[in-house]
Amino acid sequence: MVMRKFTTSAAMLALIAGLGTTAMAQTAPAATDLPAPLAGLNLNNLRMETKRDGIREVDGRTTEGVDIEARIDMAGNLVEVEADGGVLPQTLVDAMVPADLRGQPVMTLFGSITEINQRPEHVEITGRQPTGAEIEALFDRQNTLVGVEVDDAAIPADLVATLLPQAVQGNEVIGQFDRIEQIMARDGRVMVEGEDANGEDMRAEFDQDGRVLRFGREEGRGPERDRPGEERRGDRGPGKHHEHGPRSAGHGPGDHGPRGEGPRGADARGPVPVPADFDAVAVNQALTQAGYKDFGFLRAEGPRLMLEATNPQGEPVTLELDPRGEVIRETAR
Repeated sequence: MVMRKFTTSAAMLALIAGLGTTAMAQTAPAATDLPAPLAGLNLNNLRMETKRDGIREVDGRTTEGVDIEARIDMAGNLVEVEADGGVLPQTLVDAMVPADLRGQPVMTLFGSITEINQRPEHVEITGRQPTGAEIEALFDRQNTLVGVEVDDAAIPADLVATLLPQAVQGNEVIGQFDRIEQIMARDGRVMVEGEDANGEDMRAEFDQDGRVLRFGREEGRGPERDRPGEERRGDRGPGKHHEHGPRSAGHGPGDHGPRGEGPRGADARGPVPVPADFDAVAVNQALTQAGYKDFGFLRAEGPRLMLEATNPQGEPVTLELDPRGEVIRETAR
């Protein structure tokens, strides 16, 4: 085999040098590569990375020392900004939050804004109240307030009245809340979270006509019980809490049984829906008064209604209920 000796011309060296210069320029983006609201901050330590989906992630530091993280879509729109260890500059807030949203009553609860997300379905604004507690507000694309969550505080009564349909306000379950901390309206349903008069966590979900779809209390669990404000934000929202109350496996998106497992005895097609006229709230109250607790999902198996629970003696059991919710049989698990 003949070995060939390659030589590098001056022109080739110049080309390689030019390519190297271009690559270096890409790793150090200029402010002109950014949308105007970000470019106007004159961020230091600016870095940019383009993801496989075309989204650009940017981070830098303001002259005040606040780290800013941002996401830019393929059209060059700023869709997400977050201040790490500080608050968002007002110029950035003004650019990303329309004036008619900034003027809504819920915004008076904010002492500062730390994050803004422009989602396809809604605008999500996160910040802190003057007390330092976190607060989050969601608006749909018609600029209507659809959700509020506060930590260590109650949502003001006027906002509760704004967010809850009249039919939901009239349901007796709402009267059991001593403090409402979160309301979310989504897909024709309204989810409410808060505390009762004893400080126990409560959660209920209603349809627009005020009917209860799910209802439960978070029983006290000793020193390990979460306190308000401790690792709650990431765990809250539909389907994230382990609820303690009879729940129909046929109600609610994402309901697949305790801890995400299918109900015992269910076939591959999933659980049989519980009858629509079954009053889960009344059954929950009656069983609780009888000493039962730690309820799992309520499910139908043929003509029977089955519910896992802990009996008054502290034993894990499966309850067989009649259509009125009365216990026919208790079986140890």
